[in-house]
Amino acid sequence: MKKVVAFLVAGMLMLGLAREANASLTQYTDRSSLTAQGVIDINSNFLDYSTGINIIPNNSITRDGVSYYQVNGIIGPTSGITKTEQILAGQYIFGDTTTSSQSHYNIFGADIAQYHGTPITITIYTDKNTYTDSSDWVSNMNTGHLSFRGGVLSGEYIKGFSIKADNAYNGVDDTAGVGITNLTLGHSPAPEPSTYALMGIGGLLLVFRLRKSGIVSTLSA
Repeated sequence: MKKVVAFLVAGMLMLGLAREANASLTQYTDRSSLTAQGVIDINSNFLDYSTGINIIPNNSITRDGVSYYQVNGIIGPTSGITKTEQILAGQYIFGDTTTSSQSHYNIFGADIAQYHGTPITITIYTDKNTYTDSSDWVSNMNTGHLSFRGGVLSGEYIKGFSIKADNAYNGVDDTAGVGITNLTLGHSPAPEPSTYALMGIGGLLLVFRLRKSGIVSTLSA
C-alpha cells in the first residue's frame, strides 16, 4: 500500500510540474468569448462619476478590489477628450489585482482606448511570468469607441497589469494617453472530482511505467 501511495504522490507531483511548465496565456479580443471561459467575479466600471473631468487625488484609486496607480483622472463624454463612457485615463496606468479579496484570477479583460493617436503597450504580470503586447493599436477614445483586450491564463494567475501610451514615452507626443474601463476578472471552474480521479489514475500508470523502466525504482524501498 505504501508503494502505491508513493507512486500516486510522485505521479501527481509530475503532473503538477508539467502544468507549471505549460503555463500560458490565451488572448481574446471579444468579451463574450472571454466570459464563456469561466466564472466572472468582478465587472468594474466608472459610470457613477460625472461625464466631465474627475481629478483623482494622489493619482491612485481602488475600485472593486483593484488598485490603480499613476492615473490622471476619470473622464467622460463632456470632457472634450473622449466621446466614450466614463473612463480611467493616464499616460501609464498600473493595476494591482492582488488587493482584491479573491486574488487568484486567471481570467481578465477590459475595454481600452487611446487618445492623440498612439500605439500602446499592455503588460500582464502573473505569479510566474510577464507577458507584453507591444505597439498595439486600439480605438481612439475621441471617436467614441473602445477596444476589448483580455486573456485566460493556464497554470498561473494575474497579479497586476500596466497600460502605457507609447508616444508619451518615446518623445513623439507627451500629451498622448490611454484609458481603461469595464474591467473583468474571473476564474476557471475547478475540475470535477472525476477529473481528479482520472488524473490520479493517469499519474499512477505513468509512475508504474517509469518504475518498470527503472527510472523511479527507489520509490519501492
